[in-house]
Amino acid sequence: MVVRVQDISQPARRRRTALAPDRPGEVQHVAAGSLAEEIGIEPGDRILKVNGHPLRDILDFQYYAAEEEVILEIERDDQIHQCEVERDVEEVWGITFSDPTMDGIHVCENSCPFCFIKQIPKGMRRSLYVMDDDYRQSMLHGSFVTLTNLTEEDWQRIEEQRLGPMHVSVHATNPELRALLVGNPKGALIMEHLGRLERAGIDYHVQFVLCPGINDGDELERSLRDLSDCGSHLKSIAGVPVGLTKFGFERQKLRVRVSRPCNRTLPGAMLEMRRYSPLEAREVIAQAERWQKHFRKTRGETFFHLGDEFYLMSDSPVPSTRHYDGFPQVEDGIGITRLFLDDAKRIIRRGEKASVAGAAGIIACATLIGPAMEREVAAANDATGARLDVAVVVNQFFGPEINVSGLLSGQDLIRTLRDRPGDSPVYISSTMLSRRTGTMIDDMTLEEVQTALGRRVVPTEHLSNVLADLRKGNRVAA
Repeated sequence: MVVRVQDISQPARRRRTALAPDRPGEVQHVAAGSLAEEIGIEPGDRILKVNGHPLRDILDFQYYAAEEEVILEIERDDQIHQCEVERDVEEVWGITFSDPTMDGIHVCENSCPFCFIKQIPKGMRRSLYVMDDDYRQSMLHGSFVTLTNLTEEDWQRIEEQRLGPMHVSVHATNPELRALLVGNPKGALIMEHLGRLERAGIDYHVQFVLCPGINDGDELERSLRDLSDCGSHLKSIAGVPVGLTKFGFERQKLRVRVSRPCNRTLPGAMLEMRRYSPLEAREVIAQAERWQKHFRKTRGETFFHLGDEFYLMSDSPVPSTRHYDGFPQVEDGIGITRLFLDDAKRIIRRGEKASVAGAAGIIACATLIGPAMEREVAAANDATGARLDVAVVVNQFFGPEINVSGLLSGQDLIRTLRDRPGDSPVYISSTMLSRRTGTMIDDMTLEEVQTALGRRVVPTEHLSNVLADLRKGNRVAA
């Protein structure tokens, strides 16, 4: 590696935009032993350009800094330095940026009638109210985007840098219905947009937020038929049920005006949003199973997956691990329950009485997974000798119809557990905590919840993580 550093002595220029960080391109952390540490990059430095290209976000850095010869323009102490590096392409830069997007978040210009952000109460942290539709977040973190607010410059960049995989909220392929469901006339172009991703060789996953009587049934048949004609870059399809909170979008109050019926499934002038009944959920499962059989013949995989909620709300069997094709959309709640059940079965089969016998704890979960959690924990207690209890928490913060663990608040945990005797630890799903801020959905920190309960609160993914913590506690006690 060869490094040359030159002070080009220019005052640093800054530009601020709405929702943008104060110091775009700022280095937050440099990994020990990395290339960045070796050439002298420090936290607080700002990387402005890579090989002459202004740095728009981390994707630019990943793309332009992948060369063997790289020229960086770095701001430090209001001076800009030019650093020339000759490197092996395998060398890792080891840079973490304070804000990966660097210019803020691309704000959504849609008006989806089931938008969850419009259903949260006032008074929470500002970032929770940002409705993003940012293709960069889609690639970096698997966030779903509608593709409606992409400019031609965005498209060209996606194609040039092959930014994928993308995660696309489709909801329906019927142009009129899709425009209605995203609240934007550009939503009607969805099949053209997916076609452009195919032609560019960009892998993508798609999602339907399914609303009973609106985009399921015949409309879902049409959508799956249209998507079945897409090429090999469409990697998976997911269907998740609409979620409605008690804030402003209640069952009888949330309606969307239709200019004219889209087809016979949309006969009226208004669409009413509501949650699925168990019977309707079973009908969606039956429809999905027919298409899954078709896709296994034509594509060699299940390909179309339903959110866990459909199976749990209808008390239907959760599909096997093999069904999920490697869990391509697990972050969207597709297969999390199966992973939990498989983990529990391994625990029950293995035993481990000597290591966790007598160890006590409370597993807190939401109402949807509650019955399954109670069954598996009882079996695990029998197999291991642990004394785990299950606390099923009703979501009062958003309303009881929001029944998944990832949307439980600190307030709901405290309300449910504050009067429980003892001081054994409470285990919660790690999905209850924001990966970025480490806080819960109501902005409470883990420390605040622990203080209120007088117990340790431990985020976990599976029962095996709970048992590992119990084993550690038993060793300390011994």
